[in-house]
Amino acid sequence: MLRLTSHPAALAGLLLFPFALVTQAQTLSTPESAVTTGLVGVTGTQTARLNVLNLQPVIPGVAATLCPATLEFYDDTGALLKQLGVTNISPATAASLVFKPPVPSAAAGARVQIRAVVRTPLSFVFNLGTSPAPRAGCNVMASLEIVDDPTGATHLLTTDLRAMPVFRLLPQTTQPAEPRP
Repeated sequence: MLRLTSHPAALAGLLLFPFALVTQAQTLSTPESAVTTGLVGVTGTQTARLNVLNLQPVIPGVAATLCPATLEFYDDTGALLKQLGVTNISPATAASLVFKPPVPSAAAGARVQIRAVVRTPLSFVFNLGTSPAPRAGCNVMASLEIVDDPTGATHLLTTDLRAMPVFRLLPQTTQPAEPRP
């Protein structure tokens, strides 16, 4: 007779990850990584271009890891301006999203403030008998350039992107301030 008390780690694993019994490995892709540029100004005679390069090398005979990504532009109020979902960026290749912002005024110096965001999923692989091992879905490098439309010259190029929180585990609640005696 098998005593469950003699296998507490196995019992905990079964309670926490019951789907691991179905197959040898399961992949969950819910969490994601997101990076953002800072705000940049774009005039009516300029175009913004967000480039994402898959840094995974091409290795003959080895299947490449899928590299999906979502490229986005936001304005300074946080409103989504344009989005592109790419199902797979092949190793050593790039994907781009071009955005021509609507500038509300033709006045000299009129500009809109935008920022670029790149989202890539994180994968977690669970194998029987092992601990969950996080594994990046893909390794990308992003850049944002602002191009002058009439000349094609690049006015701004940045690869300075910062990680941003993507989701919260618990909903954020507001507690009323308690009156002080």
